[in-house]
Amino acid sequence: MTIEQQPVRRVDTTSLAARLTQAAMAVVLAIVSVLLMISTHRVELPAAGLHLPAGLLFGALFQVVASVFLWAATGSRLPLLVLGSLWGVLAMPFLGEGMGGGVMMPAMLGTEPQYSGWVVQGLGLVIPFLIAGLITLVRRSRSRAG
Repeated sequence: MTIEQQPVRRVDTTSLAARLTQAAMAVVLAIVSVLLMISTHRVELPAAGLHLPAGLLFGALFQVVASVFLWAATGSRLPLLVLGSLWGVLAMPFLGEGMGGGVMMPAMLGTEPQYSGWVVQGLGLVIPFLIAGLITLVRRSRSRAG
């Protein structure tokens, strides 16, 4: 039997077991993402007289890869929404008094604002939702075109 003659297999993405598995995958990646991004968000690399925010770039790249992986592995946007929603909840113990402020991520050091703490929170929350939105837009444009 050639490849063209084999029946197409459909992956179940809507049953309760599939949804629970998708959510579990997202929870694990959200935990890893929060710990990784919070612990590396202040890393800077000097290059050509500039201080590149390597920790923020690495965190953003990790969040994009995790989001694309979740969508590719499940074929569903649910785990992306779980990842984005849980990110803020899981980061809260590190934030202290509020957005951008706490022991691990202080809002201010002396008189200097610590924008990297605010940026990492935005990246953790926004990237999964942006990718889910892009997937939605692509699916809608394909359904209208075809």
